Amino acid sequence: MRLLMKAAALVTLAPWTVPALAEQTPASGASPQGTEPSLSEQLDAAAGKPVPPSGVQPVPPQIASRGFFQSLNPDIAVIATGAVGFSQRAPLLLSGDDPDLKGSLTEPAAGITLQELEVAFQSIVDPYFRADVFLTIPNLSGLEIEEAFLTTTSLPEIQIKAGIFRSAFGRQNGMHLHVQDFVQRPLINAAYLGFDGLRPPGVQVSWLLPLPFFVQLIGEVFSVPLPDMSAAPGTFQPLPSFGGGRRTDLTYAGELKFFVPPSESISILGGLNFATGLSPGLTSGGTTSHAGARTLLYGVDLYFKYKPPNQAVTYFSLAWTTEYFVRTIGSTATDNGFTDGGIYTQLVMQFARRWFLGLRQDLLGIPSSDLQPRISRTTLDLTFYPSEFSKLRGSVGYEVPDSQAARIQELALPHVNSFAAYLQFEVAIGAHGAHKF
Repeated sequence: MRLLMKAAALVTLAPWTVPALAEQTPASGASPQGTEPSLSEQLDAAAGKPVPPSGVQPVPPQIASRGFFQSLNPDIAVIATGAVGFSQRAPLLLSGDDPDLKGSLTEPAAGITLQELEVAFQSIVDPYFRADVFLTIPNLSGLEIEEAFLTTTSLPEIQIKAGIFRSAFGRQNGMHLHVQDFVQRPLINAAYLGFDGLRPPGVQVSWLLPLPFFVQLIGEVFSVPLPDMSAAPGTFQPLPSFGGGRRTDLTYAGELKFFVPPSESISILGGLNFATGLSPGLTSGGTTSHAGARTLLYGVDLYFKYKPPNQAVTYFSLAWTTEYFVRTIGSTATDNGFTDGGIYTQLVMQFARRWFLGLRQDLLGIPSSDLQPRISRTTLDLTFYPSEFSKLRGSVGYEVPDSQAARIQELALPHVNSFAAYLQFEVAIGAHGAHKF
């Protein structure tokens, strides 16, 4: 009798017991045994939806293929910088990405130019290298390689860069045009680092010193190509510091960079710089002087920025930069050596969310030499940023060369002083990596 009662109880409970046991049994594709299903898996199971084995929602095929193809492509960006302006005469010294309005030293210059078009390709190659390529078209003068280099990413405390890249000499040389605070680069860049700056093929090794604050020691070796010496008659041309001799006559540079944040509102960045190489000389009147002379170039730069953190009422900030170069040219069999130098100091103030005001004073010829006369330029810039991807900038400048200098007298300028005004516009599209601070 007791056995019959137990059997009847089992039959009675069976319709309720079997579904309960089935719910506790992992279905095909559910979480593995011993793993508690997530809330989303429980809800999907209750709704009768299939649950993936690992508890992770499946990725749609179109999204998976899109991520795969994106991983094969580098980050690509295009930055266009144009300018419209007027100048009483062309600037005595012009950097490669300065607005070139195709004027002369005896006639006014005016017009519109595409100051620079930059196309950037940047990507992580593998766990050991990063690749960066920057192609530019400055002033519609043809496509050129501004930078193309590999950088190591896994070496402890040491980083190696190889290819064509901007030297770390000074503060401004390593900056691209679109991160400049002014329409034109400082005069000392064109006078001592060359028309296009110091960016030849080479190798750079940097070491982050084990100190409680940021100190970086950098060594560079470059094979500087001979600069183009075919200057048009009646134009001012500085004596190039490097590029003389053969490809095997290398140029060496060393920099010491430091960064100290005394407080949350203040940042101080500075550097000591040195470079040496052979000068290609300067051709004037059919003769070339100082060819093959050893050049020693020294530099010091200081950057100070004040920006209060978590500012709620105003966006005020103040950045001050000063940089000084001094160069010594050694004697040759036919020419005597000399020493000259130059300096600039600039102040950039942010007085509203999108507005910046900048003032810069350039001064070449401190000290002056027969090949580097004194030139003064004062520049005032006003910049408006509609967003992080566009920029409008107005600039006025006044340039005063030393009319008593021999090289200035050779040009017989009818108007020694010169006033210039520019309106610069810039847009950026694509994924462009951050630049150094």
